[in-house]
Amino acid sequence: MKKILAITMALFCAAGMVFADEVDEYLKQQEANNKTITIVPKDQHQDGVKTAKVQLEYTPSTHEVHIYYDCLAVSYDQGSAMNTILECLKDFQDQNLQYESYRYMRKDSVKYYNDDRKLKWARYHSWVEFKPRTLDDSIKDYIMQQNKAN
Repeated sequence: MKKILAITMALFCAAGMVFADEVDEYLKQQEANNKTITIVPKDQHQDGVKTAKVQLEYTPSTHEVHIYYDCLAVSYDQGSAMNTILECLKDFQDQNLQYESYRYMRKDSVKYYNDDRKLKWARYHSWVEFKPRTLDDSIKDYIMQQNKAN
């Protein structure tokens, strides 16, 4: 009886080790897929604000983009920041044709901070999730383009 118990326990331990290796490989693969890509657009759409900078943080696995608009607080205008972000999101969507549309994940926010030279900056943050195109949408777009060409 003790031998049978010892053999079954050994088999359970061996199966547990094999399963642990598979889980470890799976977790490493998931970490590689969850990488965040930082993108600085070439066309910043600054609308005359010389200190403005736009930066996108794109996570391909979740189709999410965090977009930041930074400028000096004295030259910050919320309307200009919103227009700049909308234009940058449109450019991003045009470059990544696999996305059909996007939706806001949270209300946009503005935060003020001081840099190391004691300058006050404003950061406008927007968080969006892009909706991937389905195969049906791609086929419809192709048919529409063919009809326009004829």
